[in-house]
Amino acid sequence: MTESILEEAQRLTGGDRQKDYGPPLDDWSRTAELWTTLLRHKLKPGASITWDDGMRLMIAMKLSRDVHSMSRDNMVDTAGYARCRQEAAEESERRRDAPDYFSQVRTYGDKANG
Repeated sequence: MTESILEEAQRLTGGDRQKDYGPPLDDWSRTAELWTTLLRHKLKPGASITWDDGMRLMIAMKLSRDVHSMSRDNMVDTAGYARCRQEAAEESERRRDAPDYFSQVRTYGDKANG
């Protein structure tokens, strides 16, 4: 039986990818910090790119590519980004409610696993 698009996205966004890049919230928070730095000259003062902005932009990129040329890869990646976005949102809420919230935020250069 062929693996469904959702099953493939689940497999690809879990396991080794989590070990390689860390939890989606941490990975995308670092990415958002870098994008904010790179785009600082275009952003309003005090504005920043959030992890959620970044994930939405990646989904939009995959949709744009799919409009040009529909492919399974685009569908799998879109589903994978959506899965990671849900996981990051749940983790963000959990951390926000935790008494030691700031000690749980991993930023660029932090190699801590967990």
